[in-house]
Amino acid sequence: MNLIDALGGSEADHAVCTTYPFEPLFFSNYAIDPLQEAGVATPIILMDGQQYEELAEQQELTSRAIGQHYYLEPVTVESTFHPKVAFLADESACHISISSANITLSEYTTAAQLGQTITVSAETETDSNRPTPQELAVAQDVRVFIDQLCQEYVSGRDVRTEMQRAVETTEWLENRSRSESVSGGFVHNLQSPILEQVLNEIGEVDHVTLFAPFFGGKSALSEIDAQINAEEYEIYIAEGNTHLDPENAIKAFDEAVTFRPIQHDTRRWIHAKGMVFEGSWGTATLYGSPNITGQALLETASTGNLEASLLHIDTDDSVTGLWGQQSFSAQIGGEQAPSEFDFADYSFGGDSEPSPSLTLADARVDRAEDDEILARFVAPDIAEGTTITIESLTESTVEVVWTKDADDENDGVLIRLPDSWAQSIVRLHTPDGMRSNYRQITTEPTEGTRKVSDVLRNDGREAVQSLVDETLFLGVDVAPNVITEAVSRLSEKYDKLEERPPDVATDTADNKNDNSAFSTGVSGISTTSRKPHLGLKDGMDYAEKRIEAILQDYPTVASVEELLDHFENLWYYITRGLIRSSLASQLEDPKGDDSGIETNLNVGRLHSICANRVSSIHDARYFERISHYVNQIQSIHPDSTADVLDPNTVGDTFVIYPAMVLSLMEWHGEAFVGQFEFLRQYHTELTTANPLIGEWLIDGNAVSERLHHHETVLDEQVTALGERIEWDISLPVDFTPGLELLFYGFWFRELARKSDEGLFENETIFNQYNPKALAEAARLALAGHDRVNTSDQYESLRKGRFDSIVRLTEGRSDPVPQLESICERVP
Repeated sequence: MNLIDALGGSEADHAVCTTYPFEPLFFSNYAIDPLQEAGVATPIILMDGQQYEELAEQQELTSRAIGQHYYLEPVTVESTFHPKVAFLADESACHISISSANITLSEYTTAAQLGQTITVSAETETDSNRPTPQELAVAQDVRVFIDQLCQEYVSGRDVRTEMQRAVETTEWLENRSRSESVSGGFVHNLQSPILEQVLNEIGEVDHVTLFAPFFGGKSALSEIDAQINAEEYEIYIAEGNTHLDPENAIKAFDEAVTFRPIQHDTRRWIHAKGMVFEGSWGTATLYGSPNITGQALLETASTGNLEASLLHIDTDDSVTGLWGQQSFSAQIGGEQAPSEFDFADYSFGGDSEPSPSLTLADARVDRAEDDEILARFVAPDIAEGTTITIESLTESTVEVVWTKDADDENDGVLIRLPDSWAQSIVRLHTPDGMRSNYRQITTEPTEGTRKVSDVLRNDGREAVQSLVDETLFLGVDVAPNVITEAVSRLSEKYDKLEERPPDVATDTADNKNDNSAFSTGVSGISTTSRKPHLGLKDGMDYAEKRIEAILQDYPTVASVEELLDHFENLWYYITRGLIRSSLASQLEDPKGDDSGIETNLNVGRLHSICANRVSSIHDARYFERISHYVNQIQSIHPDSTADVLDPNTVGDTFVIYPAMVLSLMEWHGEAFVGQFEFLRQYHTELTTANPLIGEWLIDGNAVSERLHHHETVLDEQVTALGERIEWDISLPVDFTPGLELLFYGFWFRELARKSDEGLFENETIFNQYNPKALAEAARLALAGHDRVNTSDQYESLRKGRFDSIVRLTEGRSDPVPQLESICERVP
């Protein structure tokens, strides 16, 4: 069984292969070219962690092909990482192999292996393309297995990113209906022991045939016998390469065992392993990675080896058919006495160093700067401030102080190293003699793939805001491409779920002159940088698309959380874009020299897109519809929504961002939406809002503190931009007017109602809230009142025909005395 030969001529975008030992030189010389010719950019090899350590100690991991042409990821389990599975995938087909073959020269070229390759096409229009029910079930189960390995056993972020892409590109497998009558199939021990699964599926066993390079001791074989409880056992012996103590087998199986040789006239040595169960119901053959040991057959991955195999059940199958194949013609000889065999004597373990005492979970290049790299090391066991020695197999050692990243405390530390350290194999040492496992400092094969994976991981809700900042303030050219690629793939995903063709961008003010990712069919991170304003527009399109889709469905706790996340992201795009465009005047050279500062950012289009999006929020009545949606879930599931409805998220989306937009309207001197209309809709639609929103609107201190937090972050972003372009700029927008207008527009209207006269003179109500918080809310509302009544620019607010605020001056309830009274009550 040879994977490369079996898959010759196939096409694939991704490849994930698992092995116990691994030979880098063999893989680089023999396997890389066929895989790359098939279309695989960066194959992934998962291998046993202890075997990886031994390769590192033997200086066999220094090839630059590792990391540049493929990823080699160590996997640590309780005993041994032992599956031999290959998963090659793209959007049109997946190719799968389950066998006994590790990825080494001798096992691919001189050993006799047992396994099977399967191809399942995404097209099922013809019988030739249609897989059998068994093949489809195996493909679906292997895909889930690869995903589970990725989530539970792989700690390298770059490897996880590529594995997730392999899983995601075969989502079409999920939609294929699975036959309930399929028996046997792909068997692994991530959740339950392999032998237990086999025995649960077959009937009573009369006869068992066993063959493998390794057999366990007496206790393991006795437990295997106790579970199978067969009448007869046969063990097939490959002369010179079967590790077995026959006396243990005789004692374990109560002498109901015979030994037979596997006879062949080739120079191959036999690495095939399997079990054949026979009974009145038929025959079942188990083959793949498990040897006949307790660690392989009786344990789960959490207590023993991690194994994978195939189980074939057939009423007509026969064990003799396994040995008469044209590729390896062998016969089973007659019964022989154990003394007539030459059993192999394998040594286990050696004089290698003790197991690592620290876990180096990941090491990767965050970014390159000139002739240096910023590498991120993830080692949870190392305390802050510890002096660490980094040892490389190819570079000199360096000492660093372990200082956690303030922006990402849970994801290791950033360490500056020479660029020659990229792809090198490293481990860490502490002053008290502890050392970590070896790992490679990986780099992403295509710039931006990690970030795309971050956005995709939670359906475009997380990691978006940092990409907006990178686009507008940090000058990261790939960031707009990442947004476009991620939201395009997410949009395609939801289109498929809804079983309708992808949306075509409508001819709105945003779309008349700019191409959308949803209409151009962007399917990968382009090598040409996408214009920043277009990348941001793609993100806004997606956020609105998801908001509208969620609002059409019945509310659940999860859907409300997702809705607020997308609404917050939409506001983030808008406010950051408007702030960035507000810096344009500061970036003009007084001498008229362009200076190249805005070469790739069209601030005029950016401003127009963001301003139009404010109008979209207003026209779509998002304040009313989203607050109503939140209200519903609060009523249906009041207890389970406490953690989901984060006060800061609610406050930001319904108070802080609207206040910022009001300030930005004033700064730009432009009515994106009439301020009067904006405030009128805001008041009308939030008077029946979720109590969480009301709590924010009445807690002036919390609002002011939160706005100050946003101003601080923005000031840092503008400063970072100025430092990057070596230009003296500052945040030009004061957000206080917007906050005052918001409180004026809400509380004056609310308190003007006759039913609310003397509202805060009620001691019971007043004492429910922090007096200082109430006083700050009252102060903001009064400041907004004074601003409107003393400035000509707010004439529309004073003369709006439908504005209840205007009627306050015409004899209706005037909340000014009440608000002033609240302020006076607080020293």
